[in-house]
Amino acid sequence: MKNLITFLFILPLVFIGISSCEQQSEEPGIPGMGDTPGELEISEPFVTPEGVTISLQTLDEETIDNIFSSQPYLKSTNGNGYQKGCGGSRFNNQFKVWIRVQLDVQNTNSNKVCIDIPAGTVFQVSDPAYQNGITISPIQICTDPFSICHTELWLMCVNKGKDGSETNVSYKILGVTGNAKMKNLISRLTHKKCNIEWYLDIVNANALKASDIDPIEQYTDIADHIQNAIWQLTNDLEDLSEEQIEYFESLPEIDD
Repeated sequence: MKNLITFLFILPLVFIGISSCEQQSEEPGIPGMGDTPGELEISEPFVTPEGVTISLQTLDEETIDNIFSSQPYLKSTNGNGYQKGCGGSRFNNQFKVWIRVQLDVQNTNSNKVCIDIPAGTVFQVSDPAYQNGITISPIQICTDPFSICHTELWLMCVNKGKDGSETNVSYKILGVTGNAKMKNLISRLTHKKCNIEWYLDIVNANALKASDIDPIEQYTDIADHIQNAIWQLTNDLEDLSEEQIEYFESLPEIDD
């Protein structure tokens, strides 16, 4: 009888041990990012303002040199048709923008409407062979009454090794990421001048020109650091280094 009691006491401990091992063997990655399967985690869904409709059109990945070869880039970003957001990294000695999406915002209201795309907003691709995208700084798009605004968005990639954007796939806006590691990185960048529009604006560009700093070179250096940090979290499953954190903290503030 004593042996039976001892056996019955040990048996639950065995199951607890097995359960604990099973929990520890779960995927350590971020669901839907990197090579980790699963649904993308969303903490805050994206909501379109009343009277506004949004459509997305995917653009081909492209080098930054080709994007700007046909147009001067030192222009104000207040009008339609200019690039916003942050994306891209260096590849074979060229800076490549991996995910480009044209966002068409139609305003049917009698007043000007601005939509805000928060930092950390996830864009889901229709084909799992391609990269999902994410914003790392806030984006605002304002549309005049009874008009349509066309804006090209650049996004960061969260699935290293997969293809960049192509016109034969589509994207949809899910909402703000709910993953703690991604939110930690985003929180370090939300108030920093990371987005391309800061480096296209003629006022900022003139200030940079006075110090002999090329604004596009400054942008590509920032974006390259951020993209590599994202892939480090999503694909390499490694935390940010102290050196990376110091670099992000040193970036210029939006309120400067």
